Amino acid sequence: MLKHYDNINDFLSAMGLPLIKNKNFYIAKFEDHNYNINNPECATSHEYFDISFTIGYDADVYIGERKANALEYNLSFVSPGQITKWQLNEIQNKPLSYIILFKPEFLPFANDVFSIYETFPYFNNNTLSSFKLTAAQKKMFITYLGDIYREYQLNSESSFEIIKSYLNILLFNAKRELEYSDGVSYLKSRSQEITYNFENLIKKTKHKHQPIKYYAEKLNISPIYLAECVKKVTSKTAKQIINEYLVLEAKSLLKQSNESIAEIAYALGFEDNSNFVKYFKKQTGVTPKQYKK
Repeated sequence: MLKHYDNINDFLSAMGLPLIKNKNFYIAKFEDHNYNINNPECATSHEYFDISFTIGYDADVYIGERKANALEYNLSFVSPGQITKWQLNEIQNKPLSYIILFKPEFLPFANDVFSIYETFPYFNNNTLSSFKLTAAQKKMFITYLGDIYREYQLNSESSFEIIKSYLNILLFNAKRELEYSDGVSYLKSRSQEITYNFENLIKKTKHKHQPIKYYAEKLNISPIYLAECVKKVTSKTAKQIINEYLVLEAKSLLKQSNESIAEIAYALGFEDNSNFVKYFKKQTGVTPKQYKK
């Protein structure tokens, strides 16, 4: 059973957590509340970026069909719309767990969802980002999360401006600290690694409207093997993944830039403006001009 929460407070209520104070940001420390990590029991999704940090929780974390154990992989990043589920097995002595929810609008440098994807490689639409932290990294994240949580509880006039700075520091330090290498990330198989690299290659590619062969060559693998890996890990085609990010960037450029539709089409890799208009309408149901308005 899958439940999508349009209202984030409905999700928080189901978890037994306090309601949100700011529509663009939320943090909770599970130990301070009468929560139930297994509620709701169904798989869920919502429209916030989600950061979860745990110590002492023997819990299986599912994102789609992919699973990591929170006892071993302490830090997880979830993107809007990703389907997640927690299955708690046991809580050890002195557990610690935080959850952060935020919208791109909360960050001073982020204009939309695509800007988060583009900036932080650990946020992906399709691959599970869970990390096994070192003792030093655990200490660092506990400090950051503790500072954010205390400021959130103060709820003063300047609290959320201070939290923006703290969150900015946390996200960029996570980007620097959390490299995808053996024993650190959740990536277990070659297929998972290729799919992760494929997603991030798309995000970094300037002219995204490219055939699968283009991306396969950049990854030094065959198009058939790339397609097989992506399908195995995500249950989607490689073309679907390309389309997801292409549409996200197109929407971002249409809303945020002053470039013409023809210039945006070229920037995305379309040689002909009319092809871009047809493509965008097929993917979204509206023309670029209609969306821009």
